[in-house]
Amino acid sequence: MYRADLHVHSYYSGAARHLRLLRCRDSYSSPLAIYRTAKKRRMDLVTITDHDSIDGCLELLNRRPAGDFIIGEEVSSYLPDFQHQIHIGVYDITESQHRDIQKLRADVRELAGYLRSKGILFALNHFFHNFQRGERLQQYMERMGELFDVFEEQNGSMQRVHNLFISELLRHMELQGKRLARIGGSDAHTLRRIGRTYTVSEEARGREGFLQAVREGRTYVSGRHCSQWQLAGDIYGVVLRYYPYIVNVNSGEFSLWKRVRNLGISVALLPAMVLPYLAAVRHSRSENQRVRRFAEKFLSEVAPRIRDFSSQ
Repeated sequence: MYRADLHVHSYYSGAARHLRLLRCRDSYSSPLAIYRTAKKRRMDLVTITDHDSIDGCLELLNRRPAGDFIIGEEVSSYLPDFQHQIHIGVYDITESQHRDIQKLRADVRELAGYLRSKGILFALNHFFHNFQRGERLQQYMERMGELFDVFEEQNGSMQRVHNLFISELLRHMELQGKRLARIGGSDAHTLRRIGRTYTVSEEARGREGFLQAVREGRTYVSGRHCSQWQLAGDIYGVVLRYYPYIVNVNSGEFSLWKRVRNLGISVALLPAMVLPYLAAVRHSRSENQRVRRFAEKFLSEVAPRIRDFSSQ
């Protein structure tokens, strides 16, 4: 089997939106550590998909040119008519294509047209990420079906109930005549979960064969879902990597003033370090409720199974 974790974040993914108060990064994993960890966990093809950046990919290729590595990124694009941001995984791109992608990402319709015209492999990541507009659920799903042929069926940072609903939805789309392909990735922001959720091809031999297998829908997903404990562990993992960057004067991360300020904020927040776990619990519960609501609205025949999974 040929395996690839197609959703991984490095130090270059930018600031963590859910940890704004600390002013820390979304990840502190180095590109080289990501590559070595992925290979250790038997990934045949490796990529890094930072938010709107390929700097981590370029750093790795500059330090260690690798035939089993492709340049990827997770593009933050926008649906103007839904006033909603979506995340798109793009794979095997060049630096010039990355620049074009960043110019077009304000409108997903223009971006999707460009990606198709260039023959670039792209996928919709975590289908319902932050989507709250239940009254437009049907329209939203139809629009995603029009724009995308490849979907992230299993995301290692999402709960089982969310991934199950996406799987059932993709099956429903296929029954309606939609030809689609499935990928999976860990969405790892620490080294701990890299390669724990991944895409598999039983036929591919080499990177080009694997990418073609994805395009043709000849892949499936395997690996783990996420729990509230794992979600909290990811948050703590990022925070604990953040503190050394504050005190390390050689990191180049902060000016002296920002270093003193952030250290003061971090010390002041130490008594509140239970909050990441509480936030993870709250997020898990609200996610269960949201997915159950969507399932009951659109796929009533699978709603009982969704309820069973969300209660486990």
